[in-house]
Amino acid sequence: MTRRYRKWLNKYKNNNDGATAIEFAILAVPFMALLFSIVELAIVFFISSTLTYAMNEAARDIRTGEFQSTCGTAETFKTAVCDNMSTLGNCDNLRIDVVTSPSGTFQPNLLPPPTPIEDPDNPGTPLVPVDEYMSTGPRDVVVVRAQYYHKLAFPGKFTRLSNQPGNNRLITSSTAFRNEPFPQGSCA
Repeated sequence: MTRRYRKWLNKYKNNNDGATAIEFAILAVPFMALLFSIVELAIVFFISSTLTYAMNEAARDIRTGEFQSTCGTAETFKTAVCDNMSTLGNCDNLRIDVVTSPSGTFQPNLLPPPTPIEDPDNPGTPLVPVDEYMSTGPRDVVVVRAQYYHKLAFPGKFTRLSNQPGNNRLITSSTAFRNEPFPQGSCA
């Protein structure tokens, strides 16, 4: 009986027919998680650079006084940022803050804190805080911040990219500048 058992065991000992399939099955899950993480990270970087570009282009109009000469409001500024984002993302998930320094100097903590708020009616979804907008004048110190709440496609357990409730990523871009000495317009 032992000789028959050894013969049967030796028959399968050198058989490698399914080895590749088993090795792939073992490595497929970590490989796919790594691949999806790379794709998700690339999307987040792309949205981040697009948001930075869009915010800087719109903020340039504030810095030069062109925005104030057209009597722009918070809604028109947010629309300008959304237009510069080239329809990438949902503008309902965008928060824009434009604040000025009351002392006329660059100071920390001018912007409201970016507190994560969860929607009580829809658990797991972040609630986008209200925009804060202050009118600016010539030579004012201005800080502009854009925050975009991006819904991640892949679970945060694999990518570790979510930093908000409900598998969302808060992408933030900000800039600070002093307005140029443009002529003060009259907006009523």
